[in-house]
Amino acid sequence: MDAPALNPHLQFVAETLIARTNGSVDAEFVHDLVADIARQFDDALVRDFVPVLVAKEASARLRELDATRLIAS
Repeated sequence: MDAPALNPHLQFVAETLIARTNGSVDAEFVHDLVADIARQFDDALVRDFVPVLVAKEASARLRELDATRLIAS
């Protein structure tokens, strides 16, 4: 399945997060996560800070996922 297209700013966010996970999280999962979070801001009047907000939320969710893996192991 192809991941949804991201604008260049969100693509940068996804690539940065993928690099930070060092391969521990599937790249397509990160891409989809960024796209899903970004959709929450589709109706935002001010969009300048959307990439920053998406990056913060995606980072938080990835940290939760990592913590869940540590607990499950």
